[in-house]
Amino acid sequence: MALSKFQESLLVISAMKTIMENDLRVFKRYIHDDDLKYALNNKMLIDICSFLNEWKRFNTYARDNERIRETMKVTAPAIKRLKSWKGIEGMRNTMLAHGHRDDNDNGKLTCLNKRYFEAEVPTTYAEVMLLSEYCVYVISAFICRHKEEHTAALVTIPKFEVEVKRGIETLGEFDAAVKDLQRHMFELDQSLKQGFGV
Repeated sequence: MALSKFQESLLVISAMKTIMENDLRVFKRYIHDDDLKYALNNKMLIDICSFLNEWKRFNTYARDNERIRETMKVTAPAIKRLKSWKGIEGMRNTMLAHGHRDDNDNGKLTCLNKRYFEAEVPTTYAEVMLLSEYCVYVISAFICRHKEEHTAALVTIPKFEVEVKRGIETLGEFDAAVKDLQRHMFELDQSLKQGFGV
């Protein structure tokens, strides 16, 4: 069975919901860990931007579907708040996902004033958590109100029973690999050892 574009989007946002719910759980569990909050906050902003990019497709779906338009009305307050932060995409595309290069400015270094300090972007952890939670609520509303389309789409996903593992699995293997890299680098340039504070 071929999926409709709307069903494809339901699968996409369902996957986003799983990721965002996990991020919110971890954020709340480690609310006093500033390092973790900083890292997770940046990841959450990337995910919020991804949600907003997928959301743009829903206007097309709503043109010919009254039920989708109704669901969009139900979720309108959350979407309004999410869209009020107009600088999120620019911040994501320069600071968070593309290594502080601005492809809209010929790959020049990101202007922090433009993309952060003077931009319409959330700067508090609580606001980013709220935006992520709003995404989860919008997605949940679509899944609940369009359950038949969502269920039919889920059936098309292949089932995998074998857990594939790639890469190291233990902290011991991690430590050994880092020590190997250090040994190689420090043998070639002894000053790096002091510079790295090792």
